Amino acid sequence: MLHYLHLNPEPFETIKIGEKTIEMRLYDEKRRKIKKGDVIEFQNRLNGEKIKAVVMNLYIFKSFEELYSKVDKAKLGYKKDDKASPNDMEQYYSKSDIEKYGAVGIEIKLLKDVTVANLVDAGICPTCFDRENNCCLYGNNKDKMLYENDKFECFLVGKPRAIGHIVISSKAHYKDMMEIPDDLCEEIFVFAKKTMKAIKKTYGSESVYLCTMCDGLMNHFHIQLIPRYDYEKRGSKNFVKERKDYIEDKEKIRQLRLILQK
Repeated sequence: MLHYLHLNPEPFETIKIGEKTIEMRLYDEKRRKIKKGDVIEFQNRLNGEKIKAVVMNLYIFKSFEELYSKVDKAKLGYKKDDKASPNDMEQYYSKSDIEKYGAVGIEIKLLKDVTVANLVDAGICPTCFDRENNCCLYGNNKDKMLYENDKFECFLVGKPRAIGHIVISSKAHYKDMMEIPDDLCEEIFVFAKKTMKAIKKTYGSESVYLCTMCDGLMNHFHIQLIPRYDYEKRGSKNFVKERKDYIEDKEKIRQLRLILQK
């Protein structure tokens, strides 16, 4: 979800250069809508400049006094020699509102600097984040998309372990196969069987390996279909073959789409 916040020039610049990593706000109705993994667009009140940052965490306190006592002032945008005082926030909010709503420290990271590892460490699913934010992590893969419906999508891998390496991924978030509903599990694996046959026919592979390795804290359920060719040795090492550069083959894509979209 995208949120919009305005900032004075100085705090805007400290966020822009990565010094200020926690934005302080009254924890009112508007701020209670902000969740970890959301994106905030900050706008400079002076010149209208905009930057986007990802909400990596939320720290909720009863007051700004408590917030200031528990958060490093450098993360709040103060310089080394600055005196950090919770009274500074009274120029923005009344004492009665602070007492009523409390305070929140919104930990942020500039969108341009966010990595998959950052999101996983913060407990945010990179796959869901990517889909919700215009493919900012993995890039647009519509040219590699072979089939999709409202439940799952099937596409060629951007850094494949073999020519014809394909992934089938659920649209909704499920950590692994143990979490997905039985009817969806059946539908995906029946479709995977069809896809394996399509890979073998289209690329002439000797076999196609299927695996799902969703074993991390923030994995998103997917299965991988990795072709093995007759010049390759059989065995589990095919699951960890060195990744290669993706080479587009429009004719092969056309053939796969024709088979899978029937």
